[in-house]
Amino acid sequence: MATGQLDIERKSKKKRNLIKDELDLLAVFTKTENRNSFTPEELDKISSLRKVEETMGQFSLNKNEIKMYLHLLRFGAQKAQGVAEALGVHRTEGYKVLRKLEARGIVSRIMERPMRYNAVSFENVLTNLIEEHRQRIHDMELKKTQLMKIWASLPEPESVSHVKESFQVLEGKKNISVRLNELLQRSESSFKMVVSDLNLIWLFNTPFLEEVEDKIENEGLIMNLMTNYSPTSNYVMDQLDLGEGDYAYMKGEKMPGFFINDRREMILLMTNDENKIYGMYTNYASIIQSHRMLFDLLWKSTNNP
Repeated sequence: MATGQLDIERKSKKKRNLIKDELDLLAVFTKTENRNSFTPEELDKISSLRKVEETMGQFSLNKNEIKMYLHLLRFGAQKAQGVAEALGVHRTEGYKVLRKLEARGIVSRIMERPMRYNAVSFENVLTNLIEEHRQRIHDMELKKTQLMKIWASLPEPESVSHVKESFQVLEGKKNISVRLNELLQRSESSFKMVVSDLNLIWLFNTPFLEEVEDKIENEGLIMNLMTNYSPTSNYVMDQLDLGEGDYAYMKGEKMPGFFINDRREMILLMTNDENKIYGMYTNYASIIQSHRMLFDLLWKSTNNP
């Protein structure tokens, strides 16, 4: 498909990669293939379509499946051959993609001559994809106990090295969230947490703080939390029920970030020069003890100014 060249100057390599992604979605944005310039507003819309594509890709849909669905959603019911030609997809591949989308309830067939395909509403598709994803997670949770029993039943090799103390670098919020939830679930009676308001609102938008409240209500966990005061942190703390635990506001914008459970495990938050977040998990006793002492000193200073 001839898509032309976007009429815009972008100098960095990152920007040039973005242009390629935008070009790939032009047929979803417009049926006209001969345009070679776009207004800034149109470029923003094409860039937004890229975000839609990236998000839908998290639901086990490949690029052709997403583009075919979005094309039908924007331009209405069409013949399979017409959609395939508009997107530069081979006709055989186009039929295969549409049948797969139909099986998942994302498109439907209009039984007339010639036969056409129609997109299911965007809201219904998103609702169904989210429910599919939730069901897969639920099924895996049900199988977790069974899998753990199977693994525990395996005989241990005669020679196996057990690592007692270790470090693990966690790159990105997703990996940190998974390990942080494990840290919380393994805690028995107490959990200490120091976090900036920006990282607090990130955790607020994940299931972590809900898991904290469940642990407090059902298992009597004592949570002590420190953060810096801001409208953001004040909002989160108003929503959070710490039960018998407590929280305190620290002075200053630059905050240390770490989480410690009573099983002698911790996660330390770090950022690089590009503000990309990393976590470091460790169970080294000396490091954890030093951070416990730091927490106690900070807690004392906030309650006794």
